[in-house]
Amino acid sequence: MLAYLELVLLYISLFYRSSVASDCRSSFSFTDHVLTGHVIRTLNHKSFESCTFSCELEPQCFSVNYIPLHKTCQLNNATKEYFPGDFVTQKGAFYMGMVIRSYDPCTSMRCENGGSCVSSPSPKCSCPQGFSGPRCESYDPCQNMHCKNGGTCVPSASIKCKCLKGFSGLQCQSKRV
Repeated sequence: MLAYLELVLLYISLFYRSSVASDCRSSFSFTDHVLTGHVIRTLNHKSFESCTFSCELEPQCFSVNYIPLHKTCQLNNATKEYFPGDFVTQKGAFYMGMVIRSYDPCTSMRCENGGSCVSSPSPKCSCPQGFSGPRCESYDPCQNMHCKNGGTCVPSASIKCKCLKGFSGLQCQSKRV
């Protein structure tokens, strides 16, 4: 009986697409696909039903990969909508986004040095002045100092521009007379 119920649930999740109100989320499965690089936990010897239930219980789970042949369940902390490049073909597997909670891509994006996550159009860190990199991990005090007329930024106690002969000013903007 349990095997029959599992088969029915699998069929429904793979092929049934109900029409719902526009403000209601829905979930669809994609056969022969998985989301890679976002697995937070792998559970072995799980039925499809217990796999989706495990995701519902895990606050950081937003989608699952299920491999029926091995009864392997992978809980993901992201969705294919925000990481389409990580959604790949894998024969015999299927992917399903969860219905119970909406995914915020910034939950898995850790910005460093006071940076903040911006989720649209794709998740990225907005870095404070002087910091750069995908997660604001690199410090370059000269990043926002734009020296003019061939001047070069010199990081010291205070950031300055070293001006070429004949120029002066904070950014070498003035021509000496």
